[in-house]
Amino acid sequence: MVKTDKTTTISSAQMSYTPVATALPTEQVAIPAEAVHYQDGAKIFDMNHAIRTVSNEYADIPETRGLLWHDDFFDDDDDVVAAFDFDYENMENFYSNVGWCWLGLTLLYTPLFTACMVGLAPCYLKRNVQWSVQAQHVAITRDGIRVVRDKRSTCWGMPCTDAGKSSKTVPFDKITDCDIEEPAGNTCVVIRNVLTTVNIDTASSGQGRSELKISGLKDAQRFKQLVWAMKRRYKSSGPAAALEVASRGGGGDDVAVLLREIRDELRQNNNLLLTMNKGGEPEPSA
Repeated sequence: MVKTDKTTTISSAQMSYTPVATALPTEQVAIPAEAVHYQDGAKIFDMNHAIRTVSNEYADIPETRGLLWHDDFFDDDDDVVAAFDFDYENMENFYSNVGWCWLGLTLLYTPLFTACMVGLAPCYLKRNVQWSVQAQHVAITRDGIRVVRDKRSTCWGMPCTDAGKSSKTVPFDKITDCDIEEPAGNTCVVIRNVLTTVNIDTASSGQGRSELKISGLKDAQRFKQLVWAMKRRYKSSGPAAALEVASRGGGGDDVAVLLREIRDELRQNNNLLLTMNKGGEPEPSA
């Protein structure tokens, strides 16, 4: 991933401008025209508007071709394959409408309506939705799906009501299903559902409950395709991983660690097969 400041000043001799339309899939950053400004003969690149692409390391994966995103949250993470943008504007409109609908329903119960008025709920409803939505980020890494909710303001926006940063990673080897739920029908009878939801299931997911739900992605289909592509790549990188490390000049310690991990997994699998055949308890691994 690209490591850069939000706004970077680079002279025209140091870096030439690459329009979005001609950006190659393996380039790290393309800067649209509205993000380029000139000052004292130098180009000023506003990285908040930069378009990021997949690095050369993952360019061999067909599903990464043409992937572009604006979210700069994961720029400093070296293990990120691709980040995916949320449709923040659409999410804010939808969740705000749902919030106003529920607030209106409190009129049916006077004590609850009074509590909402005292808590200034109508004044801070839109802001709370914005704070919550803008804090969401998602990326596909070398190891799995990473979902982050950054530190954000809540309630009245005071420091004492801030919510801390939280993150969750679902490893590829734990994923059993990844499907897309297209929007249909209405919420609260009158609010049309407009957000696409990606459901991630694992072996530990309960019946009817997904391990992870991601709503509001701009390109949920490409997200799903890349998840399955990375899962296939992960499954096929068993013994070959050691050979790849060695071919890239990796140290003997790295190869030894990988081989030990493979050995331990084979022992566990053999032990499990013997247990199933004998109907007894598994033997402890060495």
